[in-house]
Formats: sequence, structure tokens, C-alpha cells
Amino acid sequence: MLASEAPAHRFLMLTAAFLALLVAGVAGRVIWFDAYWIFRQDPPWRQETGGNSRLLDRQTRRAKALQALTRPYDLALIGSSTVYHGLDPADVTAFAPDRVFNAGISAIIATELPVIAAVVASRAPARATLGLDYYMFSRPSVPVHLDGALATPSGRLTALMGSVLGRYALADSRLAAVTGGDDPGAWTREGYRVTPPLPAALTLENDATRRRTTAPFRPETLAGLDLALERLSGLDVTIYLSPVSDAQGRVLADLGLAGDVSRWREAVMRLCAARGRPVLDLTGLGQPYPFDPAKGSTPAWLDNLHYTPLIGRQVLERLGLRRPAGR
Repeated sequence: MLASEAPAHRFLMLTAAFLALLVAGVAGRVIWFDAYWIFRQDPPWRQETGGNSRLLDRQTRRAKALQALTRPYDLALIGSSTVYHGLDPADVTAFAPDRVFNAGISAIIATELPVIAAVVASRAPARATLGLDYYMFSRPSVPVHLDGALATPSGRLTALMGSVLGRYALADSRLAAVTGGDDPGAWTREGYRVTPPLPAALTLENDATRRRTTAPFRPETLAGLDLALERLSGLDVTIYLSPVSDAQGRVLADLGLAGDVSRWREAVMRLCAARGRPVLDLTGLGQPYPFDPAKGSTPAWLDNLHYTPLIGRQVLERLGLRRPAGR
């Protein structure tokens, strides 16, 4: 090496070392704080919030996709927020593996089901459940969609790398990003959200929202379910229609959509039957528990759409995942 080249070489080596230390520092900070709860059993933000996280509430798609890519589990509970509010993995007591992950995602729509199906299938659990509701097949869109690239190995690798070194990873690795959420309750490591009863003002607001946003059945969304079932074909999958409250039944009837619900139910059952996947219709499980949005949450219902573990345990019994009471 020429003498004139030596300083330049040393400069490049020092620069590379500095960048390596910078990257290591960023990665270390992100992994230590673990804002999306994907690296550590008990990240430090939990000590401050008790498991409540504005970030997990608002970025549920990102969080659940990353968790589903990194958690060890033998059984995945797939569905919408009805799943993560209503099915507590701790209530799985029969004919199930020890490790259960609740992969419910807020407001997920049918066109996103193939993405989370691919993520779950990539972990090769023995079993999965798929909870379907009418809103998956009627909601026109969502503000942020699951990234379709997660359905590919390269996309999943990119997501995992981004969870350590991505732009949002460091920005979210601070207590201010996690605290300050308006939603009471807390998340568990198994993906379930413990939520206290909601006051009447909030359940009435939720009822009004359903009346503004509930839409007709969109048959074209069935293609998303079909592709999801294809991607889950290597797993033991149980499919069910989620419980419906009488309050939400009134919303659908008042909007003239009862016929749409019937057409949706029949179409889902036909499609699943064609793939050799029978469907359990559990829509009636909530009928013994009347719900009045003007009176706030009940032991069975958080609001019009979300059932509590009181009904969730009955769902798990019907799925063969929980021993019936008294046995």
C-alpha cells in the first residue's frame, strides 16, 4: 500500500467502525425498549404502563404481524378485534397445545386475511382458528392495510429487519410513544387485550358509529377468504362465524341489511365447503345475553360488536379448545 493511501484507508476503517457502532446502538435501543413487544418477555415500558400501550392500540396491524412472525406458538387464533377482545389464550384448556397466540387484528378486512394467513403459516403451528364476521366482507376499506409483501419470505425478512433498524423502530422506542392512550385496559404477551367495562356514553357512540358505517355485503371479498384458506391448507383449521349481539342485529335490521347478512353467511359456508372446511355458525351464542348500548358494557358484551370472555369461553368450547364447565 502506498504511503498516500494509508490515511484514506484508516479513515474508511474508522468510518466503518463508527457506522457499525451507530447501527449497533440503534438496534440495541430498539431491542431493549421493544415497543412492539417482539423481542423480550417483559420490556421496560410495561413497568410504566402495566401493559397499556397507545402504540399497540393504534398500530395493531404492524404489532400483530411482527408478533406473529416472532412468537413461538402451536395454535393461532385469527380474526378481528372480536378475537383479541373475546378469546383469552389462558382460557384454552382442552385438546390444545401449550402455546397459544391471539392473532386478532383490529378491523381486518377479508382482502387482508391472506396476508396474516401467510404469516401464521410461515411459523408452521399445528392448528389455527379463523373467526369471521360480516364486517370483514362489507367494510369497503381501512386507512392502513396489512403489507401484502408479508405474504412472501423476502417481505417477512424485510419486516423483521425493519423492526430493528427501520425509521419507525427508533422513533417508537420511547415512553412517550407508548403512554397516553385513551383506551383503558392492557395487552398480554399472548395477544389478548384485557378491557374493562365501557361507560354508556362510549357504547352509545359505538352504536352510532355502526349505524353510520355498516355497509352492504361485498361478494368480491370472498376471494380473500379463499386465498387465506389456501395458504392455511397445511394446518388443522377450524372456521367459525362470530357471535352477534341483539343490538347489532337491530342495527343491521334498521339499515335494511338483514338479507345481506344471510347472503354473506350462505356464501361463506358454500366457499368453505368447497374447500372441505366446514363452518361452525356461532352467531347465536350471544342471544341469551341482551345488550343495550344506552346502559354500557355488560359481563357478556363490551359494545355492539365485541363479546367478552364470558361468551368467548363458549366459543372455545364449541371449537373443542376448552373443557365445558363442570368437567
